[in-house]
Amino acid sequence: SQIADPETCDQMYESLVRIHNNYYKNKYPRLKDTSFTGVTVQDCKMILATDILKQMEDMKKGTWKKLRERFYAKKSEEDLK
Repeated sequence: SQIADPETCDQMYESLVRIHNNYYKNKYPRLKDTSFTGVTVQDCKMILATDILKQMEDMKKGTWKKLRERFYAKKSEEDLK
């Protein structure tokens, strides 16, 4: 097949090659590996992990709610026996 505008196609290809090779990342290195919030990549990965999300949800619960869930869980286990 023929390309309608080979020059534009070449420019797009070169742009994609630069993105793929991290040209701009290497040309303009970051001073720190953080975002504007100050959170590092490792922190983001840790926060997004499902185990951590569950722990954070548990931390958000109030003390009374945690106690109530524990006692209801024990009571239902005793009822099964």
